[in-house]
Amino acid sequence: MIRAVMALAMCCEIIACSPASVETKEEDREAAPPVSPPAAGRPKMWVTTEKISRRTCPSIRCGSVGWLSFGEAVEPLERRDGWVRITKQYDASCQADESQYVDDGDKSCTPQNGVVDGRMAEWVPESALSVTRPADPAKDATADESIVAQSDDFARHHATFAKVAHQLIRDGRCTPADFQEMGGWLKSVNQYRKEPVYFTYCGGITSANKVYMNAETGMVL
Repeated sequence: MIRAVMALAMCCEIIACSPASVETKEEDREAAPPVSPPAAGRPKMWVTTEKISRRTCPSIRCGSVGWLSFGEAVEPLERRDGWVRITKQYDASCQADESQYVDDGDKSCTPQNGVVDGRMAEWVPESALSVTRPADPAKDATADESIVAQSDDFARHHATFAKVAHQLIRDGRCTPADFQEMGGWLKSVNQYRKEPVYFTYCGGITSANKVYMNAETGMVL
């Protein structure tokens, strides 16, 4: 049930659901293939920072095709100059000499950007990885934190997530069940994509029930 509600919540965040109908839809665009989890028995490394970009070559000057989040596991396939290759080569989806998978930075289909003969792989900085799996930040959560423990970026904003959830419950705007069913706060990927803004639903899953919160200031928007 929680997975279904969260999936619907993310759908509503992107396409702005309303009680009666779906009003608008963001223009579709291609996304880079997801990083496959390491096969059983193979060496693993885990992400130890909140978020790291997946680059088309071992340099911060290369294009970004998405990111990895804290605690995700990858399979190190190659190491080079402080970087780790985490995927095999795949089609870069080049159109007009630009990769359709790159969503930030250099999009050029050139060897300098890691694209050779129309194919590329993904790299991340080794400093953001560890051979030891990091502890689950929700393991020792307080009572308030436990109801938002599945929030996006919980490791970074857990105290604010819990504080604002407590305030909303105390004021009668939300209930503990609302947060438990949603798992906590979800990162806004549409309206506040470039800001530290998260949302949840209280009392329903329509646009009228959506509650936004700035995780840096703790203000409900």
